Amino acid sequence: MFCMNCGTKLPDHARFCFNCGAKVPEGPDDGAAADEGQAPVAGPQDEPLTDIPGSHFTLLGKYEVELPRATAIYNQLWAPFNREGIRIALLARYEIRKHLKEHVVENPVEFSAQVLAYCMTVCDPLFEKAVELLIDRGIDYVTKKDLWDRLDDSATSTDLVKAMLADKAAIEDYEKDLAVERQADKASWRGGGFGITGAITGTIKASMMNTAQDALSALGRSITGNSYSDRLERFIQDRSAKRNYPAMARDFINSVCRFDLFNEVYQLLAEEGRVPKVSFETSKADSRRKNLLERYASGKLEKEEVLRGLCSCLEITGETQSVYEALLELEPSAARDVFHIAASEGEELELAKSVWQTYEIDKKVGQDFHFPDWMPNFLSRPFYVVAGPAMLLALLIELRDLPQMFRKEGTAPMYIALTAGTYWIPADANDVSFWGMDREVELTLDHPGDTDWIGHGVHFHLVQFRGNAAAWSKELREKKLQEAEALLGARDKARALSAFLLAAEMGSAEAAWQAGILQAKDGQQEEAQWSSVEAAVLGKKEAAWVLYQYLKKKQNEQCAAYRRLAAKDAQALVDAGKYDEALAWYETLVAEGDGTACLYLGQMAEQGKGMEKDEAKAMDWYEKAKAYGCEEAGQALGALAFSWGQKMEEKARKESGKQALTDWQQAWHEYQRALAEDYPGAAEKIKALGLQLGKEMEDEGQDAEALAYYQAALDLGSQDALLRAARLCVDPQSETFDFTEAWRLYQKAAQNAEDADAVSDEWNSRKALVPLDVRVDCLRDVVKDKMANAAYYYWGEKLSNPLDNAMKSYGARAGVTPEQVVLLCDPTHSLFWGKGEEGFLITEDGQLICSLGTKISLDALGPLEYREEELVATTSGTVLARFKGESDEDPTFCDLLNEIVLIRHPQGQEQEASAQQPTSFCPQCGAPANPGARFCGQCGSPLPFTK
Repeated sequence: MFCMNCGTKLPDHARFCFNCGAKVPEGPDDGAAADEGQAPVAGPQDEPLTDIPGSHFTLLGKYEVELPRATAIYNQLWAPFNREGIRIALLARYEIRKHLKEHVVENPVEFSAQVLAYCMTVCDPLFEKAVELLIDRGIDYVTKKDLWDRLDDSATSTDLVKAMLADKAAIEDYEKDLAVERQADKASWRGGGFGITGAITGTIKASMMNTAQDALSALGRSITGNSYSDRLERFIQDRSAKRNYPAMARDFINSVCRFDLFNEVYQLLAEEGRVPKVSFETSKADSRRKNLLERYASGKLEKEEVLRGLCSCLEITGETQSVYEALLELEPSAARDVFHIAASEGEELELAKSVWQTYEIDKKVGQDFHFPDWMPNFLSRPFYVVAGPAMLLALLIELRDLPQMFRKEGTAPMYIALTAGTYWIPADANDVSFWGMDREVELTLDHPGDTDWIGHGVHFHLVQFRGNAAAWSKELREKKLQEAEALLGARDKARALSAFLLAAEMGSAEAAWQAGILQAKDGQQEEAQWSSVEAAVLGKKEAAWVLYQYLKKKQNEQCAAYRRLAAKDAQALVDAGKYDEALAWYETLVAEGDGTACLYLGQMAEQGKGMEKDEAKAMDWYEKAKAYGCEEAGQALGALAFSWGQKMEEKARKESGKQALTDWQQAWHEYQRALAEDYPGAAEKIKALGLQLGKEMEDEGQDAEALAYYQAALDLGSQDALLRAARLCVDPQSETFDFTEAWRLYQKAAQNAEDADAVSDEWNSRKALVPLDVRVDCLRDVVKDKMANAAYYYWGEKLSNPLDNAMKSYGARAGVTPEQVVLLCDPTHSLFWGKGEEGFLITEDGQLICSLGTKISLDALGPLEYREEELVATTSGTVLARFKGESDEDPTFCDLLNEIVLIRHPQGQEQEASAQQPTSFCPQCGAPANPGARFCGQCGSPLPFTK
């Protein structure tokens, strides 16, 4: 027999081609086999070959996934085993974990046996399914027992069985050592057997859920009867405590009853030629996936290329989970398509668990989410917070397949809080109530009119419908509202309430309000309040006002949220041209201290709605709104101030002299107000006007005013204003003179300048005009800031003890008093001077005295260089200080001394300074020493050597 599609020779009775997956016609008249060795030729009566279901998928309408025929057939067979295996494995872990919270394991051997029996029991339907699949494919000689026998090695190698056998052997050995009991048949010790068939008896029912529950009920049986020593009890308890029974049960079901069982079935089918053999390139796909994501993260690939590459990974891999996760992380809006592909191989529940954990645990969506201020804190309702379409589908799949893990008995429906985003709701959703927690929550539905949402227990609140659902919801809303009003007129309150509730779900504020009234009259107080909340959020100002008054009486701080809603809802009156009614509402709310009402009154004044147009009055309202805490008022205030600034600019361009200057300054003031509210464009205006007005003030000799304008402009990034401000601060003749601030500004200017050397040259030339004592004072202040934790530099209060030692060693001989010293360097932090330790002093008038015997004015010193643990005067080569070890503080101080105090002399002066050695003095008697002298001419003591 040959395949009619590809010509491959097939075994007798084959139903599918193992090469291409085509179905083999059944019966003698449906395409008889060709002669031996001759490929069949399709006749005119043959049906065209159709695609294998589940072989073609499209992601986001443009990224194709084409699975090989063999893979598609494999997935068809694998899906029910995979789906049900995942479900019962997760359920087993959940149920056993719940059981262990209430019961103590007294006998690990017995309990392991019961868990094993439970696993086998709940997996029994999978084995029945396996036998049915084999029979359906023409293999009728394999029984459930045969399959268990084939899986014996797999079961024995699981942690559950190994733990049971290990515990049994360990406890028996321990009992022997203790000689507590006679050596007997330990297989039934403590009253119960541990065989896999003896632990669960009696009440196994047909349904999988009942089977699982009945099997678990056996786990609670505590076996008692014999008394053991405390040592044995502790030994058994210790072994039990080390066992993770829920995880072992899950792993047993996954490995044996899910993966290994299906592999046995599939191998039998493939060997008999009943299905095509499938092959995967999982390792290749995994490497491709990692490369795609790494290159995307580094910016080497666009998202579209990565999506196409990931789709190609799905076509060749046998481990699709990581690819699904990567697709959803990259493009959450593809959730519907990704879960659809996953469902074709029964992987959607496993993917749902992974996605839920990612969002709930890793991304902490539920923990970090803040409900809107209108969420009633005076009502109790548990919500599952969902962010994005992937997380929603994951939750809905888990609710469908594992309801007992999410739903508490008697708590339907499930309340789901949706954050901003667009969501697709599948038609098979059941017993869920969707609540939009943002005005941007949008829902799309497939054929919404064909689904009985109410019958499924699905409800919608505070959401926007999009696509074909938008027209459906509008039509239903209008229809149900009219129907409810008619029923109410006929005094059929029960049916009227149902109609009002459905209209409210479709977005009718009036319907929610009326539903609340009916519920309150019927004694449903909590439901009435929820309906009032919904009505207030949808735009019913009366509902918001009633809730505000109710909460105000209870002194609930949330009352302000409903007062704001009342103001926002009253905007509908303005939109309808009912200005008098709107004004009355706003005035009432303003009397209650509501900032939102002030904002809307300001908008009416600015736009001339219901009153004369008055921008000044509008600004007053905006400022009042902001004072009352209305966050939206800032944007309105900023926009109006910016507009005023533009008008003043236009006016200033038409004026001249003082009037023009006054107008420019007024424009500046308005732009400052706009900037305070982060209004777009205000920063650029302040930069430009700050520089312009600063120049004008500087030209008029008003340096302080000029500096204020420059400061505002430079704070926003104006390099020109930064340099101009620095020049004002560095000028000793200006009222704005502040040498420390000048140094800071020039430092910042050099960092931002295109030509940093030019900025540095300007700083050096301008600081030369500043008195030396001012520069030294600046150095002391900066050292305090930059070297606060320095170990070997002292100033201020830190000078006392180290200075005493320095004065005794060399300071006094240099003719300096302690009061004149402002800074001391002690590189060794030593208290023993005169034994080779070296340092230097700096006085308030700019004299540098070092322990090597040098004294020189800092103005005459020139630049210094830190080189190889030495401080050297570059113009003369004189060593001013030698340090015993490397320290980050020394080059830092050297740089600060150069930048703030020392002057770069012109080249001619540098040569002259190089020829003049710094003044030396005798460290013993303090007498001046001639340059080059090796001994003191007064006392004969050796003089320090200088280069």
